[in-house]
Amino acid sequence: MVKAHLIHITLFVFCFALNLKIVAQNFITNPGFEGPDGIEVIPEDWFPGCGVMNTPDTQPGWWNVENKPQEGKSFINLLYKEDGTTESVYQKLDRPIAAGSCMIIEIYLAQACQDSISGLYPYDLNHSGDLVIRGTESYGCNNGQELAFFEQVANCKWRKYTSIFQANEPINYIYLEFLRGSSAFPNGSILIDNFYLNYLEPFETQVLSYAYGESAIIQATVSGSQFNWQIDETFLENDSSYQIISMNQNTTIELTYWSEDSCLVTEYFILQVKPSIPNIITPNNNDGINDIFYIKGLIETTTLFITNRWGETVYQNSNYQNDWIPTNLVNGVYFYSLRLQETGRIFDGFVTIQ
Repeated sequence: MVKAHLIHITLFVFCFALNLKIVAQNFITNPGFEGPDGIEVIPEDWFPGCGVMNTPDTQPGWWNVENKPQEGKSFINLLYKEDGTTESVYQKLDRPIAAGSCMIIEIYLAQACQDSISGLYPYDLNHSGDLVIRGTESYGCNNGQELAFFEQVANCKWRKYTSIFQANEPINYIYLEFLRGSSAFPNGSILIDNFYLNYLEPFETQVLSYAYGESAIIQATVSGSQFNWQIDETFLENDSSYQIISMNQNTTIELTYWSEDSCLVTEYFILQVKPSIPNIITPNNNDGINDIFYIKGLIETTTLFITNRWGETVYQNSNYQNDWIPTNLVNGVYFYSLRLQETGRIFDGFVTIQ
């Protein structure tokens, strides 16, 4: 028993240390822009960029911005203004990025879409614009390598934006600037939160669910070339940047390609058929229609439990084949637990029998 406890403690310490290592990999300090909110109040470890009146604001609650943080308690916004000025922010990285390193940027962006900030004196702020992210060896305004460019950010809810780059020279400073770009409006704003910068590694596996027969569109996260797809047992070489998969079975996908900056990108996808479970069946009305508890998309070995409102099991089957007709049960609400054995998924809900 003591030995088992030691093993558990060792595993806990190892996992905890691994977690710390993963968290510490971010080259950005204070990536969530945490700090006291206010107009021209900038979070710790961040500094205002160049120009007059160029200090960003820490949100929420100012300029009538009502968005909640994507994570943590705060985020920042940047403006472009009708006098031609733009707002920017920069920081010195936690450690330098060596020339030649392939890196990934993931950052959450949104537009403040509330009507309450339209016509807000002296600015009309709920308009989109471009966010450019640059990296430099020594700090300087409006120069350095362009690491990411996100054009006309217009989503009202937080969305993760991704960019991959290879450092042309050592990078010590990161610089974010918000530009008007192609916007027809003289003023605009962007919300920024949860900024991640790290070495490029294979993307975390995406597990996606689709209805049976649905067409799933799987696309490369960033632009690139030489797209190689391994779709179950099928290999597609130098194909397009996306695939359309008909969801009649569970599918695994590995995608490799080269980014525009000549970095090798690897992505993994697990596509799962989501069963469509009825919430009403009518075996007791003697019309011969909708009598079976028929689950569309039942492609895995399935265990089904049905209980009544008192928790008593009225039906169970360890290999359900869409063949249960509950004519022996009185009308009412029953509860199901559907367990898909291959993927380990469990679906719980209720069905009304009439």
